[in-house]
Amino acid sequence: MLSEAKTRKKILSNATDLFAYNPYGKVTIRKIAQSANVSPSLVIYYFISKENLYCQIFEEFFPELECMIKKLKKESNLTLSMIVNNYIEAWRVNSLIPVIIHRELLSLDHTEAKSRLINKLLMPHKKKLMSLLSSITECNPYNEKYYYMLVMSLSTYPFISEHISNEKNIDLSFLQNVYESVLPQAVC
Repeated sequence: MLSEAKTRKKILSNATDLFAYNPYGKVTIRKIAQSANVSPSLVIYYFISKENLYCQIFEEFFPELECMIKKLKKESNLTLSMIVNNYIEAWRVNSLIPVIIHRELLSLDHTEAKSRLINKLLMPHKKKLMSLLSSITECNPYNEKYYYMLVMSLSTYPFISEHISNEKNIDLSFLQNVYESVLPQAVC
């Protein structure tokens, strides 16, 4: 029998997979339980509801991003490329997170889970990233949103496109061309 921590992690992992491949509304506690090979009551025991389980996926991941931002703030010669590379590494370890975020943010459905995700995690994180970006010499109040968009789009695109095309190997070499052509000219 699995320990409580392993059982909880197994449920969370299987739920992450289900949410990555299905819209929030199509994933049920029963499907999560079947995928994790546990009873639905055990899913409820650990997570109380589907919304809590969904949000827990991000609540366990976002502290990693917060630590990354704190570490980057200590860099004396911080560049946009450094920030993008750090995000790419964070997504590489948790490659389904950007897929789930984009799936739900781009959906027209308004759910409590979506509101909770935006208000509790994404907006506070955006403020921290914007603050980090303001420490880059070329970044100023007039182009900081552009820099934010560059970081998020350049770092998530390989994972989202990989997920959509169902390719298993992610080749990030094309980003080198972006770094060489776009990033040095990112000043608006």
